[in-house]
Amino acid sequence: MANADGSEWDVRVDGGTVVVELPRRLTLDRQASERLTEAFRDAVSRHDVDGVLTLLDVEHPLSAGLHELVDEGVQTAAEHGVTDWAIVAEHASKGVALEREITGVETAVFDDEQDARTQFS
Repeated sequence: MANADGSEWDVRVDGGTVVVELPRRLTLDRQASERLTEAFRDAVSRHDVDGVLTLLDVEHPLSAGLHELVDEGVQTAAEHGVTDWAIVAEHASKGVALEREITGVETAVFDDEQDARTQFS
């Protein structure tokens, strides 16, 4: 889904889980980062949310900007009572790199979205 700034990321709530899609050609300039952070903050602040599912399909190495967003997202999620965070990544090394940044919540990396969703059952 294209956002107003042309980026292709998506944040939505699906059954008590915040789903964050980071697509293959993701570009995060300052404005896109701020919009993504705001969308994530709004989603995790809902009272019925207790988990995050990140669908990570970026083709380039994880940028410093993305790492900063994850750090901020982890803090925001923990403040709102999120207990589980699942990462689905085509390339396990990217999933593991992201997983290392997520502390304070139960985190796991999967190569299949359906397997990851069972974590929230």
